[in-house]
Amino acid sequence: MFYRSSRACGVVFLLVSFASMALSQDSPSPESSKSGELSLQVIVVRSAEEAQEVVARLNQGDDFAQLARQESIDPTADQGGYLGLLNAAELRAELRDAMRGVGPGQISPVVHIPSGYAILKITHNEAGTAPKDADRARIFALAATGTVKYVQDVDGLAEAEGALLRFPKPASWNGDPKNVCKLRKQSLSTMIDRLKNQLTPGSQQNPLASRPPVDTMQMHFALAQLYAYLGDMDSAIASYRMSYGIALSDVQSAIPQMEEALGVSYLHRSQMENDVYRLPGEKCLLPIPPGSRYQKPADSEKAVEFFLMYLDQKPKELEVIWLLNIAYMTLGNYPDSVPAKYLIPPATFVSKENTGRFTDVAFATGLQSFSTAGGVIVDDFENNGLLDVVTSAFDSCGSMHYFHNNGDGTFSDNTAKAGLSDQVGGLNMVQTDYNNDGCIDILVLRGGWEFAQRKSLLRNNCDGTFSDVTVASGLAEPTSSQTAVWVDINNDGLLDLFVGNENSPAQLFLNKGDGTFEDIAVLAGVSGDGSSFSKGVAAADYDNDGFVDLYVSNLDGRNFLYRNNHNNTFTELALKAGVPGSNKGFATWFFDYDNDGLPDIFATSYFASVDDTVRTYLGLDHNAITLKLYKNLGNGTFRDVTSEVGLDKVFMPMGGNFGDIDNDGYLDMYLGTGNPSYASLIPNVLLHNHDGKYFTDVTFSSGTGELDKGHAIAFADLSNSGNEDIVAEVGGATIGDSHALRLFRNPGNGNDWITVKLIGVKTNRVAIGARIKIIVENEGSGTRSIYRTVGSGGSFGASPLQQHIGLGKSAKLLSLEVDWPVSKTHQVFRNVEKNQFLEIKEFADQYAKLNRKPFHLRGPQENASAFPERATQQPAVKN
Repeated sequence: MFYRSSRACGVVFLLVSFASMALSQDSPSPESSKSGELSLQVIVVRSAEEAQEVVARLNQGDDFAQLARQESIDPTADQGGYLGLLNAAELRAELRDAMRGVGPGQISPVVHIPSGYAILKITHNEAGTAPKDADRARIFALAATGTVKYVQDVDGLAEAEGALLRFPKPASWNGDPKNVCKLRKQSLSTMIDRLKNQLTPGSQQNPLASRPPVDTMQMHFALAQLYAYLGDMDSAIASYRMSYGIALSDVQSAIPQMEEALGVSYLHRSQMENDVYRLPGEKCLLPIPPGSRYQKPADSEKAVEFFLMYLDQKPKELEVIWLLNIAYMTLGNYPDSVPAKYLIPPATFVSKENTGRFTDVAFATGLQSFSTAGGVIVDDFENNGLLDVVTSAFDSCGSMHYFHNNGDGTFSDNTAKAGLSDQVGGLNMVQTDYNNDGCIDILVLRGGWEFAQRKSLLRNNCDGTFSDVTVASGLAEPTSSQTAVWVDINNDGLLDLFVGNENSPAQLFLNKGDGTFEDIAVLAGVSGDGSSFSKGVAAADYDNDGFVDLYVSNLDGRNFLYRNNHNNTFTELALKAGVPGSNKGFATWFFDYDNDGLPDIFATSYFASVDDTVRTYLGLDHNAITLKLYKNLGNGTFRDVTSEVGLDKVFMPMGGNFGDIDNDGYLDMYLGTGNPSYASLIPNVLLHNHDGKYFTDVTFSSGTGELDKGHAIAFADLSNSGNEDIVAEVGGATIGDSHALRLFRNPGNGNDWITVKLIGVKTNRVAIGARIKIIVENEGSGTRSIYRTVGSGGSFGASPLQQHIGLGKSAKLLSLEVDWPVSKTHQVFRNVEKNQFLEIKEFADQYAKLNRKPFHLRGPQENASAFPERATQQPAVKN
């Protein structure tokens, strides 16, 4: 048996044994699911004979709940077999089939499931008998999520992490990022040498002479994984082939997995050979157009060969069918050469609408970053009216990059000048002005998905450089985290810091106003349960009581909604408020998707399953839980509107953010997708918001369907043109999956816009948490309101703190209102001109118009010079 446990940059999962990788084909949900949630009971027994006895007793009139308590081996037995309220679509496929046509009070046929033999009954949720909501942990054996097929692990991350954790290390080794880099290199080299020696015939270190062939096969596979981690695909493929040879002769049950691993490896090497990772262009967008076919086809042809060999044995495996179609695209032979029985129809890759095609201009503009997964921040770090770009890297030895906006359509890499070259590692970053000096600082988060590491708080010195003040600030304790949010929890004008950690308590650092912080998480009631695996955090005043609240997305359980009690403490209300999440949470945020003035919650689900993602594109039933969108009802509770807005989809989103791609005033979303495995070739996703009513996938028409690993996302008007571009940090968790940064330039549209930069006086200087309301009249469409709250957007990737707001077509801006959380000041400005940049200070009765001239993001040869920011005063009309 070949079990491998991996906690990697995607999800914790157990790779099934070679012998148990059987294909299961889902069937449509039963008719009863059309009405929504059902109250169900179940009895599970050990044998078919016992099941028939139970059915006979039920037909004789025995009580279902009593029989469940007496006979059932399911965890729900003590509750009379009650599963609670759930949708039939959440059940395993075989249970969904059995429930077809079953009505209230009726029982299903006997169904064989891994835990035994099951009989289901649709019942009534009678008070005092059935739990209101299904406990997902208790019903795991029956749930569709228990049948999710996780992507095959071909990347070596788990092996590399294991090598480092077993390597001898000095005390406090994880308190210095540069030391972690050094140990990472040493441990990898040591482990590779050890495996090579053990696999050398005649070596004294060779323990395999008396061991079964499967052990030798697994060691070759482990060595191949480590080579794959480093991107040495020649050596990786040679070792995978050694493992495959042993499987062919001695371990036949391993043959399919090894054939997929080799197909994936050849496809990965093909991408490298054809320079897809450094110069992706359209070669890395789905669908790959025939004109972008690879010029060196040999490795793609080998990938096709191995995928077809796999499918000869398992012809319904969606993951491999998907990869086969992509391999044919790289050859320019899709769809014509794809065997009909494996063809994914071309219509699958056609968007239902066209919002304009974006163009990647990162390389031409000088944003030439090539790295592993990481964070991205876009903001004006130099206070010159130009948005700069900062990136980080998951690779322990990968440096941050600071790209200075030259104001002429190009960027310069000023990393060394900014003093950031030594800042290595860091999966995510968030910006702030923690000391209210008017210059934007950076917090780097480390340790996500792996071992605890130190954060870095980088103070902006207001001269183009940064200083690491982590130790002096009190933020140096190592934790495993990739998510945090800056928030003023007590309205004292100082930005506090909430950090979501993995398998350890959350932290809430109270800003003491002297450059230091104090962790009050336990006293505040926001430390979680001590073992939560938190992947996303967000902040907003969801109940409009004047104090900001917190939402935490967890990968291994329900999410947390912390309501602010106005005294530096919080009360957890996720279940009561109706926002539990998917039990597999990742990126999350508050945003007002329907412009009703109430912050709604978007919470991603994260199942590392190419199979379930393909089901979304093919319109098949899911086993994984979908994304979640919760509409704020204004009474302290939310309603799950996921299905009605068209977001009941599975995408494997790791990063994500929101912005307005067409300036219609409604917030759209872009999701970075994937997981560490080189088999996770699925597109990033662009979702267009239609008037706050539903979302449409415009990925393929927009040209934003990046196939490789998507992480941090930022929406920003980098050229001061009035259109938001998309900056996407692309790259996997391994060195061998490094990738170029993407800058998708907005094609533009005819709609109007305005950008507002707020300056706090009593409120924090960068105005995080301040709220903007715009009343606009669109020709032929009447009057409407548009709402924004100052923040950096999603929980993986950071957009500018200045707020870009689309106004729609032929807009007349009737009023612009600002509400400040600390001073409670309410400002109203009327007859504001559209299509301009404004600066508004707290308490001011007039605003400053910022003269920021537009330029093109087309490379250094096409534009002139930077445009300094000049301000002119405009009167305000006060109520």
